[in-house]
Amino acid sequence: MLGVAQRSPRQSLFSILSFSKSGSKSSEPKSRNGNSPKSQPRRRSRGSTPPPPKPVSRRSPSVEQRQGIDPGRSESFDPLLSQLRQKRSAPPPSRKPRSQPGKRSSRGTAAPSIIPFPQSSAPTAVRSRRSPVAQFSPSESLLPPGNKPVKRVRKKRRVSPMVYATRLLILGIGIGVISGTILSALNALGRSSAEANQTVSLTAEQQKSLNANSSNSLAQSLQLTQEASDLKTAILGLAKDSPKLKPGVFLVDLDTGNYVDIQGELPLPAASTIKVPILVSFFQAVDEGRLRLDEVLTMEEKHIAKGSGELQDKPVGSKFTALETATLMITNSDNTATNMIIDRLGGIESLNQQFAFWQLKQTQMQNILPDLEGTNKTSAKDLVTLMAEINQGKLVSVKSRDFMLRIMQQTRNRSLLPRGLGEGTFIAHKTGNIDSVCGDIGLIDMLNGKRYLVGILVEREADDPQANELIRQVSSTIYQYFDTSTNPQPSTDPDEVQDDQP
Repeated sequence: MLGVAQRSPRQSLFSILSFSKSGSKSSEPKSRNGNSPKSQPRRRSRGSTPPPPKPVSRRSPSVEQRQGIDPGRSESFDPLLSQLRQKRSAPPPSRKPRSQPGKRSSRGTAAPSIIPFPQSSAPTAVRSRRSPVAQFSPSESLLPPGNKPVKRVRKKRRVSPMVYATRLLILGIGIGVISGTILSALNALGRSSAEANQTVSLTAEQQKSLNANSSNSLAQSLQLTQEASDLKTAILGLAKDSPKLKPGVFLVDLDTGNYVDIQGELPLPAASTIKVPILVSFFQAVDEGRLRLDEVLTMEEKHIAKGSGELQDKPVGSKFTALETATLMITNSDNTATNMIIDRLGGIESLNQQFAFWQLKQTQMQNILPDLEGTNKTSAKDLVTLMAEINQGKLVSVKSRDFMLRIMQQTRNRSLLPRGLGEGTFIAHKTGNIDSVCGDIGLIDMLNGKRYLVGILVEREADDPQANELIRQVSSTIYQYFDTSTNPQPSTDPDEVQDDQP
């Protein structure tokens, strides 16, 4: 194929510059785009070789080529080129740094834009011309020539008074909420501290009023109506036969509210009956979530106690669940298990605070088990009152109450209250026995539907066995009093007796 060769702008400019050096000008007519008619390539055959290009002196690219100026217009600047050739011998004048680098000059000042770059023989001039360009910041290049940079001042936006009012309202609400929270917390702390101080330090009059209110609340929980005088007389007759003994008896019929009180509020050594309020505290902690029945307790050296129980023979570090430990505390009267429960519930002081909160006036602990000296105190009325609260589901949940009664039903020592009951009678009880006192507290369900609570504590000297016998006799007397089927009253109606004859 035939191709059309076009002269590049670089070759046309170099040809113009070389022609001007020789002092001659082209007189050939030029086309509209500035190229000569001879510049059009001739058609050649496929076998012909193209003529070799004319050697052109290599020079640095001109400003026209870099700025995209049409090289055909360079002939109009021949007078300028002749002036430049005359001044080439003189050093180029130093240019002032441009105020607006990066902007092209307008068409009115097009003469400096055609000045070619200096030859490689003067590299210092190139550095002097380009160095000021790097000193200008991009922000200054955007400004018009001859103008100083102007700082833009942002006008403040005017805020509506409603916005201010809304902000103040939100701020006030936030401050109010924070202040209220702080004040309520301080109030709760102050109230709890005041209640604690009031509990610790009570005046004599306040103590009397508290005792009066306690008696009223106990009467309400026990639902006391009237004292069974005939039963009381029978029990006092049994006590007169053993003058060396000091019994404390309290009985209440849960169906009618009849009761018997024989020195029921007398504080006596608690022995192992103190484990009943400890068991109540244990199940209360379970109900409140402070303790789990499957929680594992570890037996430590400080827990081991002599006396009753089998855990004292176990090695230190043995582990038992909380329910197993509480069960052994009641069924076997295990002193080591009791000390483990006391430790888990927070110690003696914590238990005494609970006993006072339950309004047990005579119940207080001084030492861990075994308390052979009898420093831990309680009364028959306190124990019966506590069991009445349990029966009504006031201190613990119904589920915990059922747990307690099942555990107390399994008490192995059945030598006191159970010995005075008839066959098939249900009893949930806890015994206590040291040299100075013996006792038993229990809830009894008879086959005839009668339910009653009885607590008996007998103070004695040197482990006198008559105290145990007295408890058995009192238990039998009470059972016979409520069981009319066991001891039927003889009929006084002659017709009935006659009818019974064959």
